[in-house]
Amino acid sequence: MKSRHIGLIVLIALIVLSSLGATGWLWTERHQLISTNATTQAEFTTLKEQITKADEVQDKNRQLQDQVTDLQDQIDAIEQATPLPSIPLTPADPIVPATPVDPSLPTPTPGGPGGVEPPAEMVQLMQRIEQEVIELRGLPEERPVERRFLTREELRAYIVSEMEKESTPDDYRHSGQELWLLGLGPKDLDLQTLFVDMQTEQIAGFYDPETDTFYLVGDRPALAPVDQITYAHEFDHNLQDQVVDLNAGLEQNEFDADRALAYRAVIEGDATLLMSLWTQTYLTNNLSQPELLQLLQEIQAQQEQSTVLDSAPTIVQAGLYFPYQEGLAFVQALYDQGGWPAVTAALSDPPTSTEQILHPEKYLSAQRDEPNLPVRFDLSAALGADWTTATTSTLGEFDLRVLLEDTAAQGDINAAAAGIGGIRYALYESGDQIPLLQLVARWDTAADGDEFLQAFRSTLQGTGDVLRRDDVFVAIKNSGAEFTLLFSPDEAALRSALAALP
Repeated sequence: MKSRHIGLIVLIALIVLSSLGATGWLWTERHQLISTNATTQAEFTTLKEQITKADEVQDKNRQLQDQVTDLQDQIDAIEQATPLPSIPLTPADPIVPATPVDPSLPTPTPGGPGGVEPPAEMVQLMQRIEQEVIELRGLPEERPVERRFLTREELRAYIVSEMEKESTPDDYRHSGQELWLLGLGPKDLDLQTLFVDMQTEQIAGFYDPETDTFYLVGDRPALAPVDQITYAHEFDHNLQDQVVDLNAGLEQNEFDADRALAYRAVIEGDATLLMSLWTQTYLTNNLSQPELLQLLQEIQAQQEQSTVLDSAPTIVQAGLYFPYQEGLAFVQALYDQGGWPAVTAALSDPPTSTEQILHPEKYLSAQRDEPNLPVRFDLSAALGADWTTATTSTLGEFDLRVLLEDTAAQGDINAAAAGIGGIRYALYESGDQIPLLQLVARWDTAADGDEFLQAFRSTLQGTGDVLRRDDVFVAIKNSGAEFTLLFSPDEAALRSALAALP
Protein backbone atom coordinates (compact mmCIF):
# COMPACT_ATOMS: atom_id res chain seq x y z
CA MET A 1 0.00 0.00 0.00
CA LYS A 2 2.81 2.30 -0.81
CA SER A 3 2.11 5.75 -2.14
CA ARG A 4 4.98 7.10 -4.15
CA HIS A 5 5.01 10.84 -3.57
CA ILE A 6 7.98 12.55 -5.18
CA GLY A 7 10.10 14.37 -2.67
CA LEU A 8 10.31 14.00 1.06
CA ILE A 9 9.78 17.70 1.45
CA VAL A 10 7.29 18.85 -1.09
CA LEU A 11 4.68 21.45 -0.26
CA ILE A 12 1.32 20.98 -1.93
CA ALA A 13 -0.65 24.06 -2.87
CA LEU A 14 -3.69 23.46 -0.68
CA ILE A 15 -1.50 23.03 2.41
CA VAL A 16 -0.55 26.69 2.06
CA LEU A 17 -4.24 27.49 2.28
CA SER A 18 -4.92 25.33 5.31
CA SER A 19 -2.01 26.90 7.17
CA LEU A 20 -3.20 30.39 6.33
CA GLY A 21 -6.19 29.55 8.50
CA ALA A 22 -3.92 30.30 11.42
CA THR A 23 -3.62 33.90 10.25
CA GLY A 24 -7.27 34.40 9.40
CA TRP A 25 -6.95 34.14 5.63
CA LEU A 26 -8.47 30.75 4.92
CA TRP A 27 -11.99 30.44 3.64
CA THR A 28 -12.44 27.08 1.96
CA GLU A 29 -14.99 24.31 2.27
CA ARG A 30 -12.38 21.77 3.23
CA HIS A 31 -10.34 23.71 5.77
CA GLN A 32 -12.39 25.85 8.16
CA LEU A 33 -10.88 28.95 9.73
CA ILE A 34 -10.04 28.32 13.39
CA SER A 35 -11.04 31.47 15.21
CA THR A 36 -11.66 32.35 18.81
CA ASN A 37 -15.43 32.64 18.41
CA ALA A 38 -18.16 32.16 15.85
CA THR A 39 -18.89 35.86 15.55
CA THR A 40 -15.32 36.68 14.57
CA GLN A 41 -15.29 33.83 12.07
CA ALA A 42 -18.49 35.09 10.40
CA GLU A 43 -17.12 38.62 10.21
CA PHE A 44 -13.91 37.42 8.55
CA THR A 45 -15.89 35.45 5.98
CA THR A 46 -18.10 38.41 5.16
CA LEU A 47 -15.11 40.71 4.77
CA LYS A 48 -13.36 38.30 2.43
CA GLU A 49 -16.41 38.10 0.17
CA GLN A 50 -16.71 41.88 0.03
CA ILE A 51 -13.00 42.38 -0.68
CA THR A 52 -13.09 39.85 -3.49
CA LYS A 53 -16.16 41.48 -5.01
CA ALA A 54 -14.51 44.89 -4.81
CA ASP A 55 -11.44 43.54 -6.58
CA GLU A 56 -13.51 42.38 -9.54
CA VAL A 57 -14.84 45.86 -10.26
CA GLN A 58 -12.30 48.19 -8.73
CA ASP A 59 -11.06 49.47 -12.11
CA LYS A 60 -14.61 50.46 -13.04
CA ASN A 61 -15.71 52.09 -9.86
CA ARG A 62 -13.62 54.21 -7.49
CA GLN A 63 -16.34 53.99 -4.89
CA LEU A 64 -15.77 50.25 -4.53
CA GLN A 65 -12.05 50.91 -4.19
CA ASP A 66 -12.84 53.11 -1.21
CA GLN A 67 -14.91 50.28 0.23
CA VAL A 68 -11.93 47.94 0.01
CA THR A 69 -9.89 50.41 2.03
CA ASP A 70 -12.65 50.58 4.62
CA LEU A 71 -12.80 46.81 4.78
CA GLN A 72 -9.07 46.63 5.42
CA ASP A 73 -9.55 49.00 8.32
CA GLN A 74 -12.28 46.72 9.66
CA ILE A 75 -9.99 43.70 9.39
CA ASP A 76 -7.29 45.53 11.32
CA ALA A 77 -9.85 46.48 13.97
CA ILE A 78 -11.06 42.90 14.33
CA GLU A 79 -7.51 41.57 14.61
CA GLN A 80 -6.74 44.10 17.34
CA ALA A 81 -9.95 43.31 19.20
CA THR A 82 -9.73 39.53 18.91
CA PRO A 83 -6.16 38.28 18.49
CA LEU A 84 -5.94 35.08 16.52
CA PRO A 85 -4.05 32.10 17.94
CA SER A 86 -0.49 31.86 16.72
CA ILE A 87 -1.27 28.48 15.26
CA PRO A 88 -4.38 26.31 14.96
CA LEU A 89 -4.65 24.64 18.33
CA THR A 90 -6.87 21.83 17.08
CA PRO A 91 -6.78 20.01 13.76
CA ALA A 92 -9.74 20.08 11.43
CA ASP A 93 -12.53 17.61 12.10
CA PRO A 94 -11.44 14.09 11.69
CA ILE A 95 -10.55 13.99 8.17
CA VAL A 96 -10.19 10.43 9.00
CA PRO A 97 -6.87 10.31 7.46
CA ALA A 98 -6.26 7.22 5.86
CA THR A 99 -4.09 5.07 3.96
CA PRO A 100 -1.77 2.24 4.10
CA VAL A 101 0.80 4.65 2.78
CA ASP A 102 4.55 4.45 2.74
CA PRO A 103 5.68 7.97 1.76
CA SER A 104 9.14 6.74 0.79
CA LEU A 105 11.51 9.15 -0.88
CA PRO A 106 12.81 8.48 -4.37
CA THR A 107 16.52 9.12 -4.76
CA PRO A 108 16.85 12.46 -6.54
CA THR A 109 18.71 12.63 -9.81
CA PRO A 110 22.18 14.21 -9.38
CA GLY A 111 21.75 17.87 -10.12
CA GLY A 112 18.00 17.62 -9.67
CA PRO A 113 15.39 18.27 -12.33
CA GLY A 114 17.05 21.33 -13.85
CA GLY A 115 15.09 24.55 -13.99
CA VAL A 116 16.34 28.12 -14.15
CA GLU A 117 17.86 30.43 -11.57
CA PRO A 118 15.69 33.26 -10.25
CA PRO A 119 16.66 36.87 -11.05
CA ALA A 120 18.91 38.77 -8.67
CA GLU A 121 16.14 40.84 -7.08
CA MET A 122 14.17 37.69 -6.33
CA VAL A 123 17.24 36.08 -4.78
CA GLN A 124 17.52 39.06 -2.44
CA LEU A 125 13.93 38.52 -1.29
CA MET A 126 14.60 34.80 -0.81
CA GLN A 127 17.70 35.58 1.24
CA ARG A 128 15.66 37.91 3.43
CA ILE A 129 13.08 35.16 3.99
CA GLU A 130 15.89 32.75 4.85
CA GLN A 131 17.17 35.05 7.58
CA GLU A 132 13.66 35.50 8.96
CA VAL A 133 13.14 31.73 9.06
CA ILE A 134 16.51 31.23 10.76
CA GLU A 135 15.53 33.80 13.39
CA LEU A 136 12.11 32.21 14.01
CA ARG A 137 13.28 28.59 13.97
CA GLY A 138 16.44 29.12 16.00
CA LEU A 139 18.59 26.89 13.80
CA PRO A 140 21.71 28.11 11.96
CA GLU A 141 22.27 27.60 8.26
CA GLU A 142 25.44 25.59 7.81
CA ARG A 143 25.04 24.84 4.11
CA PRO A 144 23.75 27.44 1.64
CA VAL A 145 20.78 26.47 -0.51
CA GLU A 146 20.50 26.71 -4.29
CA ARG A 147 17.30 28.13 -5.78
CA ARG A 148 15.63 27.13 -9.04
CA PHE A 149 12.34 27.61 -10.88
CA LEU A 150 10.57 24.74 -12.65
CA THR A 151 7.67 24.86 -15.06
CA ARG A 152 4.79 22.44 -14.55
CA GLU A 153 6.01 20.54 -17.60
CA GLU A 154 9.50 20.17 -16.12
CA LEU A 155 8.00 19.09 -12.81
CA ARG A 156 5.88 16.43 -14.50
CA ALA A 157 8.86 15.06 -16.42
CA TYR A 158 10.85 14.87 -13.18
CA ILE A 159 8.03 13.11 -11.35
CA VAL A 160 7.63 10.53 -14.10
CA SER A 161 11.38 9.90 -14.23
CA GLU A 162 11.76 9.47 -10.47
CA MET A 163 8.70 7.27 -10.12
CA GLU A 164 9.93 4.98 -12.88
CA LYS A 165 13.29 4.66 -11.11
CA GLU A 166 11.76 4.00 -7.72
CA SER A 167 8.92 1.63 -8.55
CA THR A 168 7.77 -0.79 -11.22
CA PRO A 169 4.31 -0.95 -12.80
CA ASP A 170 3.70 -4.06 -10.68
CA ASP A 171 4.37 -2.04 -7.52
CA TYR A 172 1.56 0.34 -8.42
CA ARG A 173 -0.71 -2.50 -9.45
CA HIS A 174 -0.13 -4.21 -6.10
CA SER A 175 -0.88 -0.99 -4.22
CA GLY A 176 -4.11 -0.63 -6.18
CA GLN A 177 -5.05 -4.22 -5.37
CA GLU A 178 -4.54 -3.60 -1.67
CA LEU A 179 -6.78 -0.55 -1.67
CA TRP A 180 -9.47 -2.38 -3.65
CA LEU A 181 -9.43 -5.39 -1.32
CA LEU A 182 -9.86 -3.11 1.69
CA GLY A 183 -12.75 -1.27 0.04
CA LEU A 184 -10.76 1.95 -0.31
CA GLY A 185 -10.56 2.25 -4.08
CA PRO A 186 -12.04 0.93 -7.32
CA LYS A 187 -10.78 -2.32 -8.79
CA ASP A 188 -9.33 -0.60 -11.85
CA LEU A 189 -7.57 2.22 -9.96
CA ASP A 190 -4.51 3.40 -11.92
CA LEU A 191 -2.36 4.65 -9.06
CA GLN A 192 0.68 5.41 -11.18
CA THR A 193 -1.18 7.85 -13.41
CA LEU A 194 -3.08 9.28 -10.45
CA PHE A 195 0.11 10.02 -8.49
CA VAL A 196 1.76 11.69 -11.48
CA ASP A 197 -1.28 13.85 -12.22
CA MET A 198 -1.93 14.70 -8.58
CA GLN A 199 1.63 15.68 -7.76
CA THR A 200 1.98 17.69 -10.95
CA GLU A 201 -1.18 19.56 -9.99
CA GLN A 202 -0.45 20.04 -6.31
CA ILE A 203 3.28 20.49 -5.73
CA ALA A 204 4.02 24.16 -5.14
CA GLY A 205 7.70 23.65 -4.33
CA PHE A 206 10.17 21.16 -2.92
CA TYR A 207 13.61 20.91 -1.37
CA ASP A 208 16.13 18.33 -2.61
CA PRO A 209 18.37 17.35 0.33
CA GLU A 210 20.82 15.58 -1.97
CA THR A 211 21.75 18.82 -3.73
CA ASP A 212 20.60 21.40 -1.13
CA THR A 213 18.39 22.91 -3.80
CA PHE A 214 14.98 24.51 -3.46
CA TYR A 215 12.62 24.29 -6.42
CA LEU A 216 9.64 26.61 -6.82
CA VAL A 217 7.13 25.48 -9.41
CA GLY A 218 5.96 28.09 -11.90
CA ASP A 219 7.48 30.72 -14.13
CA ARG A 220 6.90 33.92 -12.20
CA PRO A 221 8.34 37.40 -12.79
CA ALA A 222 8.15 38.07 -9.05
CA LEU A 223 7.82 36.13 -5.82
CA ALA A 224 4.12 36.38 -5.00
CA PRO A 225 2.92 36.14 -1.38
CA VAL A 226 1.93 32.47 -1.78
CA ASP A 227 5.39 31.74 -3.22
CA GLN A 228 7.03 33.45 -0.26
CA ILE A 229 5.01 31.26 2.12
CA THR A 230 6.10 28.18 0.18
CA TYR A 231 9.73 29.25 0.32
CA ALA A 232 9.60 29.76 4.09
CA HIS A 233 8.21 26.22 4.48
CA GLU A 234 10.83 24.63 2.25
CA PHE A 235 13.75 26.57 3.70
CA ASP A 236 12.86 25.15 7.11
CA HIS A 237 13.47 21.71 5.59
CA ASN A 238 16.97 22.87 4.70
CA LEU A 239 17.56 23.74 8.36
CA GLN A 240 16.10 20.40 9.49
CA ASP A 241 18.38 18.55 7.09
CA GLN A 242 21.38 20.10 8.83
CA VAL A 243 20.20 18.68 12.17
CA VAL A 244 19.38 15.19 10.91
CA ASP A 245 19.77 13.39 7.59
CA LEU A 246 16.20 13.55 6.31
CA ASN A 247 16.72 10.96 3.58
CA ALA A 248 18.25 8.48 6.00
CA GLY A 249 15.30 8.88 8.35
CA LEU A 250 12.84 7.48 5.84
CA GLU A 251 15.22 4.95 4.33
CA GLN A 252 15.58 3.36 7.78
CA ASN A 253 11.81 2.78 7.80
CA GLU A 254 11.45 1.61 4.20
CA PHE A 255 9.55 -1.54 5.20
CA ASP A 256 7.65 0.01 8.11
CA ALA A 257 5.08 2.25 6.45
CA ASP A 258 3.37 3.39 9.65
CA ARG A 259 6.63 4.44 11.27
CA ALA A 260 7.79 6.18 8.10
CA LEU A 261 4.56 8.16 7.92
CA ALA A 262 4.94 9.21 11.56
CA TYR A 263 8.47 10.43 10.83
CA ARG A 264 7.30 12.38 7.83
CA ALA A 265 4.54 13.96 9.93
CA VAL A 266 7.17 15.41 12.28
CA ILE A 267 9.12 16.85 9.37
CA GLU A 268 6.11 18.42 7.66
CA GLY A 269 4.43 19.45 10.90
CA ASP A 270 7.59 21.34 11.88
CA ALA A 271 7.75 23.16 8.55
CA THR A 272 4.02 23.90 8.53
CA LEU A 273 4.15 25.42 12.01
CA LEU A 274 7.15 27.51 10.98
CA MET A 275 5.38 28.56 7.79
CA SER A 276 2.30 29.65 9.72
CA LEU A 277 4.29 31.67 12.24
CA TRP A 278 6.38 33.27 9.50
CA THR A 279 3.24 34.24 7.57
CA GLN A 280 1.80 36.01 10.60
CA THR A 281 5.04 37.62 11.70
CA TYR A 282 6.47 38.82 8.41
CA LEU A 283 3.83 38.69 5.69
CA THR A 284 0.16 39.41 6.33
CA ASN A 285 0.71 42.34 8.67
CA ASN A 286 2.88 44.04 6.05
CA LEU A 287 0.79 43.48 2.92
CA SER A 288 -0.34 46.51 0.97
CA GLN A 289 -3.91 46.64 -0.31
CA PRO A 290 -3.01 45.38 -3.82
CA GLU A 291 -0.91 42.59 -2.31
CA LEU A 292 -3.76 41.64 0.01
CA LEU A 293 -6.13 41.39 -2.93
CA GLN A 294 -3.56 39.40 -4.91
CA LEU A 295 -3.22 36.90 -2.06
CA LEU A 296 -6.99 36.42 -1.90
CA GLN A 297 -7.10 35.89 -5.67
CA GLU A 298 -4.33 33.30 -5.51
CA ILE A 299 -6.11 31.46 -2.72
CA GLN A 300 -9.25 31.28 -4.83
CA ALA A 301 -7.28 30.19 -7.90
CA GLN A 302 -5.55 27.37 -6.03
CA GLN A 303 -8.89 26.16 -4.70
CA GLU A 304 -10.10 25.82 -8.27
CA GLN A 305 -6.96 24.00 -9.46
CA SER A 306 -7.31 20.83 -7.41
CA THR A 307 -9.56 18.80 -9.70
CA VAL A 308 -7.28 15.74 -9.73
CA LEU A 309 -6.90 15.69 -5.96
CA ASP A 310 -10.62 16.26 -5.42
CA SER A 311 -11.48 13.30 -7.65
CA ALA A 312 -8.99 10.92 -5.98
CA PRO A 313 -10.15 8.25 -3.50
CA THR A 314 -10.47 9.50 0.06
CA ILE A 315 -7.53 7.39 1.12
CA VAL A 316 -5.24 9.10 -1.38
CA GLN A 317 -6.37 12.58 -0.39
CA ALA A 318 -6.02 11.89 3.31
CA GLY A 319 -2.63 10.27 2.84
CA LEU A 320 -1.41 13.45 1.19
CA TYR A 321 -2.76 15.74 3.92
CA PHE A 322 -1.90 13.69 7.01
CA PRO A 323 1.78 14.71 7.46
CA TYR A 324 0.84 18.39 7.26
CA GLN A 325 -2.42 18.56 9.20
CA GLU A 326 -1.97 15.90 11.85
CA GLY A 327 1.76 16.55 11.87
CA LEU A 328 1.02 20.20 12.62
CA ALA A 329 -1.21 19.28 15.57
CA PHE A 330 1.49 16.95 16.91
CA VAL A 331 4.28 19.52 16.55
CA GLN A 332 2.05 22.16 18.13
CA ALA A 333 1.82 19.94 21.22
CA LEU A 334 5.62 19.72 21.37
CA TYR A 335 5.96 23.46 20.80
CA ASP A 336 3.46 24.27 23.55
CA GLN A 337 5.44 22.14 25.99
CA GLY A 338 9.01 23.06 25.11
CA GLY A 339 9.17 25.53 22.23
CA TRP A 340 11.36 24.95 19.20
CA PRO A 341 13.98 22.98 21.19
CA ALA A 342 11.34 20.30 21.84
CA VAL A 343 10.46 20.20 18.15
CA THR A 344 14.11 19.94 17.14
CA ALA A 345 14.65 17.11 19.61
CA ALA A 346 11.83 15.16 17.95
CA LEU A 347 13.71 15.20 14.64
CA SER A 348 16.44 13.09 16.24
CA ASP A 349 14.06 11.10 18.46
CA PRO A 350 10.96 10.84 16.26
CA PRO A 351 7.63 9.19 17.04
CA THR A 352 7.44 5.56 15.98
CA SER A 353 3.78 5.28 14.98
CA THR A 354 0.88 7.28 13.63
CA GLU A 355 -0.82 6.47 16.95
CA GLN A 356 1.73 8.74 18.64
CA ILE A 357 1.07 11.46 16.06
CA LEU A 358 -2.69 11.29 16.63
CA HIS A 359 -2.23 11.13 20.42
CA PRO A 360 0.82 13.29 21.28
CA GLU A 361 0.53 12.36 24.95
CA LYS A 362 1.57 8.81 24.01
CA TYR A 363 4.85 10.25 22.71
CA LEU A 364 5.33 12.85 25.44
CA SER A 365 4.69 10.42 28.29
CA ALA A 366 7.67 9.36 30.38
CA GLN A 367 6.82 5.81 29.33
CA ARG A 368 5.95 6.02 25.65
CA ASP A 369 3.30 3.84 24.09
CA GLU A 370 5.52 2.11 21.52
CA PRO A 371 4.31 -0.20 18.73
CA ASN A 372 3.85 -3.83 19.67
CA LEU A 373 3.91 -5.59 16.32
CA PRO A 374 2.57 -9.14 15.98
CA VAL A 375 4.25 -12.08 14.27
CA ARG A 376 2.78 -12.70 10.82
CA PHE A 377 2.18 -16.33 9.82
CA ASP A 378 3.49 -16.96 6.28
CA LEU A 379 0.71 -18.27 4.05
CA SER A 380 2.87 -19.04 1.00
CA ALA A 381 2.90 -22.80 1.55
CA ALA A 382 -0.83 -22.98 2.19
CA LEU A 383 -1.66 -21.03 -0.96
CA GLY A 384 0.54 -23.17 -3.20
CA ALA A 385 3.56 -22.91 -5.45
CA ASP A 386 1.72 -20.65 -7.88
CA TRP A 387 1.47 -17.89 -5.27
CA THR A 388 4.17 -15.36 -4.33
CA THR A 389 4.51 -12.71 -1.62
CA ALA A 390 4.18 -9.38 -3.43
CA THR A 391 4.52 -6.82 -0.61
CA THR A 392 4.87 -6.66 3.18
CA SER A 393 4.77 -3.71 5.58
CA THR A 394 2.92 -2.25 8.56
CA LEU A 395 -0.25 -0.28 9.24
CA GLY A 396 -1.37 1.80 12.20
CA GLU A 397 -4.18 3.79 13.76
CA PHE A 398 -4.12 6.24 10.87
CA ASP A 399 -4.99 3.44 8.45
CA LEU A 400 -7.68 1.94 10.65
CA ARG A 401 -9.49 5.26 10.92
CA VAL A 402 -9.77 5.60 7.18
CA LEU A 403 -10.67 1.97 6.70
CA LEU A 404 -13.66 2.33 9.02
CA GLU A 405 -14.63 5.79 7.77
CA ASP A 406 -14.42 5.06 4.07
CA THR A 407 -16.32 1.79 4.34
CA ALA A 408 -19.11 3.41 6.39
CA ALA A 409 -18.54 1.53 9.63
CA GLN A 410 -21.05 2.10 12.41
CA GLY A 411 -20.22 3.58 15.79
CA ASP A 412 -17.44 5.82 17.09
CA ILE A 413 -14.76 5.32 14.44
CA ASN A 414 -11.92 7.06 16.26
CA ALA A 415 -12.60 5.06 19.41
CA ALA A 416 -12.78 1.81 17.43
CA ALA A 417 -9.39 2.50 15.82
CA ALA A 418 -7.70 3.46 19.09
CA GLY A 419 -5.66 1.08 21.20
CA ILE A 420 -3.82 -0.59 18.33
CA GLY A 421 -0.48 -2.14 19.20
CA GLY A 422 0.55 -2.72 15.61
CA ILE A 423 -0.39 -4.38 12.31
CA ARG A 424 1.71 -6.38 9.89
CA TYR A 425 0.35 -7.13 6.45
CA ALA A 426 1.27 -9.09 3.35
CA LEU A 427 -0.15 -9.18 -0.16
CA TYR A 428 0.07 -12.53 -1.94
CA GLU A 429 -0.55 -12.95 -5.66
CA SER A 430 -1.21 -15.98 -7.84
CA GLY A 431 0.31 -16.57 -11.25
CA ASP A 432 -2.79 -15.15 -12.90
CA GLN A 433 -2.66 -12.07 -10.65
CA ILE A 434 -5.39 -13.00 -8.18
CA PRO A 435 -4.60 -11.19 -4.90
CA LEU A 436 -5.00 -12.18 -1.26
CA LEU A 437 -4.34 -9.71 1.54
CA GLN A 438 -3.42 -10.77 5.08
CA LEU A 439 -3.59 -8.34 8.04
CA VAL A 440 -2.43 -9.44 11.50
CA ALA A 441 -3.45 -6.99 14.24
CA ARG A 442 -2.31 -6.82 17.87
CA TRP A 443 -4.18 -4.60 20.34
CA ASP A 444 -3.43 -3.13 23.75
CA THR A 445 -6.36 -5.04 25.24
CA ALA A 446 -8.91 -7.61 24.12
CA ALA A 447 -11.61 -4.98 24.58
CA ASP A 448 -9.82 -2.68 22.11
CA GLY A 449 -9.63 -5.43 19.52
CA ASP A 450 -13.26 -6.45 19.94
CA GLU A 451 -14.40 -2.82 19.63
CA PHE A 452 -12.64 -2.57 16.28
CA LEU A 453 -14.05 -5.90 15.07
CA GLN A 454 -17.57 -4.83 15.94
CA ALA A 455 -17.20 -1.70 13.81
CA PHE A 456 -15.42 -3.60 11.03
CA ARG A 457 -18.10 -6.31 10.85
CA SER A 458 -20.72 -3.62 10.28
CA THR A 459 -19.13 -2.96 6.87
CA LEU A 460 -19.52 -6.58 5.73
CA GLN A 461 -22.37 -8.79 4.57
CA GLY A 462 -23.16 -12.39 5.44
CA THR A 463 -22.64 -14.74 8.37
CA GLY A 464 -20.30 -17.58 9.23
CA ASP A 465 -16.56 -17.92 8.72
CA VAL A 466 -16.45 -16.11 5.38
CA LEU A 467 -18.15 -12.74 4.86
CA ARG A 468 -17.96 -10.40 1.91
CA ARG A 469 -17.97 -6.81 0.76
CA ASP A 470 -19.12 -6.51 -2.83
CA ASP A 471 -16.81 -8.78 -4.89
CA VAL A 472 -14.30 -9.38 -2.10
CA PHE A 473 -14.51 -12.26 0.38
CA VAL A 474 -13.38 -11.50 3.95
CA ALA A 475 -12.45 -13.87 6.77
CA ILE A 476 -11.74 -13.13 10.44
CA LYS A 477 -9.57 -15.53 12.45
CA ASN A 478 -9.76 -15.20 16.24
CA SER A 479 -10.74 -12.04 18.13
CA GLY A 480 -9.75 -9.99 21.14
CA ALA A 481 -6.17 -8.82 21.56
CA GLU A 482 -4.83 -10.45 18.37
CA PHE A 483 -6.53 -11.60 15.19
CA THR A 484 -6.03 -12.00 11.44
CA LEU A 485 -8.10 -10.54 8.59
CA LEU A 486 -8.02 -12.06 5.10
CA PHE A 487 -9.31 -10.47 1.89
CA SER A 488 -9.53 -11.99 -1.61
CA PRO A 489 -11.88 -12.23 -4.60
CA ASP A 490 -11.02 -15.97 -4.69
CA GLU A 491 -13.13 -17.70 -2.03
CA ALA A 492 -11.31 -21.03 -2.38
CA ALA A 493 -7.89 -19.43 -1.88
CA LEU A 494 -9.20 -17.48 1.09
CA ARG A 495 -10.60 -20.62 2.71
CA SER A 496 -7.28 -22.43 2.19
CA ALA A 497 -5.44 -19.58 3.87
CA LEU A 498 -7.97 -19.45 6.70
CA ALA A 499 -7.61 -23.18 7.37
CA ALA A 500 -3.82 -22.87 7.54
CA LEU A 501 -3.79 -20.14 10.20
CA PRO A 502 -2.81 -21.25 13.72
